[in-house]
Amino acid sequence: MMRLVLVLTCVLLAGMPAVADDQREARAALEAGKIRPLAELLARVETDCRGDMLEVELDEDDERWSYEITLVGPHGDVAELEYDASSLALLEAEGRGLAALECVPPGTPD
Repeated sequence: MMRLVLVLTCVLLAGMPAVADDQREARAALEAGKIRPLAELLARVETDCRGDMLEVELDEDDERWSYEITLVGPHGDVAELEYDASSLALLEAEGRGLAALECVPPGTPD
């Protein structure tokens, strides 16, 4: 079973308006149905992939949202998987030992 290790950065200082704005924007996207909940993606990755999660990021670029997950594979290789945040489809995979993760189909763009 995959051990779930997440590096989550929590900013508790009220003096960080840019972070608060990012959080509000992400919450609004979730409530509007533009992105799927992170918990759904984490459950999928934990079930489908062999490896340990190190970091998860939610990014927005030109109104396109994506989740980026950094994994350490079973042989110690580091990989980054990018998922479409609205459909949870795997968009890209980068790194070594991708086949060992068992969740990256051949031909996935890198």
